[in-house]
Amino acid sequence: MAVSNTRRFVAMVGVLATVTAAAACGSSKSSSGPKQNNITSSNTASTPTSSGPAAKQGGTARVAEWPAGSFPDAIWPFMSIDQLSTQNAGQFQYFFYRPLYFVGLNDKLAVNYDMGPADKPTWSSDGKTITVPMKSSWQWSNGEKVTGQDVQFWLNMMKAEHDNLGYYSAPNDVVGVKYLPDNIVSTKVSDSSIEITFDQPYNQDYIVGNALQTVTPMPLAWDVTDDKGTKGKCSADTLDSPTLKADCEAVWKYMSGAGKDVKSFATNPLWKIVDGPWVLKGFNATSGAFEISKNDKFGGEHKPYLDEVDFVSYTGPDAEWKDLQAGSSQANALQIGVFPSANTPQYNKDDLQKGNPLASAGYLLEKGALLDSIGYYQVNFGSKAHGNLFKQAYFTKVLQDEMDQQGAIDGPYKGWGYPTTGIVPGSPEGNPLSPAAKAAAAKYDPAEAKQLMTQHGWDLSTTPATCKSPGTGDNQCGAGINAGDKAEFTIEYPTAHPALDTVMQAYKNAAAKAGVAITVTTKTQNTLGSELVACSPDKPAGCQWDAILYGGWVYSLLPTADSLLTTGAGSNIYGFSDPKFDAAVAKTVKSSDPQAWYDYEAYASSISLPLIWMHNNVWVWAVAKGFHDSGQDAFQGFEPEFWYYTQ
Repeated sequence: MAVSNTRRFVAMVGVLATVTAAAACGSSKSSSGPKQNNITSSNTASTPTSSGPAAKQGGTARVAEWPAGSFPDAIWPFMSIDQLSTQNAGQFQYFFYRPLYFVGLNDKLAVNYDMGPADKPTWSSDGKTITVPMKSSWQWSNGEKVTGQDVQFWLNMMKAEHDNLGYYSAPNDVVGVKYLPDNIVSTKVSDSSIEITFDQPYNQDYIVGNALQTVTPMPLAWDVTDDKGTKGKCSADTLDSPTLKADCEAVWKYMSGAGKDVKSFATNPLWKIVDGPWVLKGFNATSGAFEISKNDKFGGEHKPYLDEVDFVSYTGPDAEWKDLQAGSSQANALQIGVFPSANTPQYNKDDLQKGNPLASAGYLLEKGALLDSIGYYQVNFGSKAHGNLFKQAYFTKVLQDEMDQQGAIDGPYKGWGYPTTGIVPGSPEGNPLSPAAKAAAAKYDPAEAKQLMTQHGWDLSTTPATCKSPGTGDNQCGAGINAGDKAEFTIEYPTAHPALDTVMQAYKNAAAKAGVAITVTTKTQNTLGSELVACSPDKPAGCQWDAILYGGWVYSLLPTADSLLTTGAGSNIYGFSDPKFDAAVAKTVKSSDPQAWYDYEAYASSISLPLIWMHNNVWVWAVAKGFHDSGQDAFQGFEPEFWYYTQ
């Protein structure tokens, strides 16, 4: 899958981070980090081998939607920030509409050229022009080829409607960098390729594995403006066309409306035109359950074994657990489900099946591998009530010091996880970690938290603490904080996750000892996603939320925060802006020099970011015996074309 480098939120209930494919019988796969200035490519997929069990063609598999209580609500792959989630992308849209380049199959940070419609690109000698060849075998299910014009259609829409796209990052003239599509000088399209010339040389790994990996070719049949099929003009324009905005806006209005009409997902002819290995067969608009069937006209390298996959909706983990306990041999049994935290055995690296409570029910335990993800809850610098408090570097440090990541892992998550140490993932190995970032790694330090509050003029005799020394000095509360202001705010997080309830209550209690009063409240995952908007005059709701644990971030090939935290970035809904941070990010985008990464990490670790790091939870999967599950990619997406029953 891989909807992002930094190109998307991951709905991370319980801070679940990336779950990847686990080999059958519970053995985890090896992982690798990004290779600077050397794009790792892979054409290896999970297919049967002579030493493994033979694959059976056909059949229907039933899979629990994950996490329980969430479901897709957008089918058009041109997603706004509130639609940008794993449930919409890698666990739904990517079945039908594949990105230009695919990253992360089989738990490896690599560009998988066999998984998308484009072949490996070539570059001009000056490093400014990339030629992307389109595979002749890839076609839309209406019989048309996937061409360079389909890629141009996406780029045109992105240029015209960038404010409505969650992947977009605005140009930053101060630091001399532009992002897709503003950094494109010209394009040249044909049926067999698209040639893209940029304004300057960029890190080529970044362009292919991060930027172009967010581009999804769109069929020309989507260039329409109404239910009558009135033809639009967006796909035929060039990026510098004077009519581009008007031509694409009419199409965007119609397509975006159709793309979130869940009642017509399975019936609208628009969504029947696919280039991926699957087509949507049915969608329950009430529960969010859906079924996919194989696309008989799929022209890609990996055709499905199964005839159909049914994604089963659960309102919470208890109902799913009861179905798993009933056994894999029952009628309508799940082939893939998730262990609730309360029923997950203690992690045993030497024997994953030890203590498996579903062994007698016919399920193997599989470990999801974690790759290039950061877990966090987000604070809102634009919060009307507490934004000034969050902007204080000492205060976000206090919030971090009270987060006991290892305690959460060892306690309610029973060893299934690893901590987030900073903006670049420290695990697995492979990412460039600077000495400064390692020294500043997030840690649990309640004594330091209490000391910081006292040193900055807070009266800790009551909780919430009150500011007794307003001002901007080193020993004062900070800019915008008045005498008598209270150290308090609200965190919202997803419902129906008992282990997360335990973590958040422990966090609330720990913070109170440093004088910080936190109100914790739960809402559904989809509700939280709808609340996560930036504070602005036209979106006053974005000025109301304080802190939300909605999801973390999963990087693609290179772990740079260009669209997560830079000024004007599509996913920067926190009110965060720092010119020095923008400049540090720009260097990672333009250069493959490892020092650029060290400088970026060092600066990020020295300032107040709107992210409080939390642990990455490894989810534990129940997979029916006799069913081969290649699981997920490195970004929580599913690739059911590799699933099959064994002979």
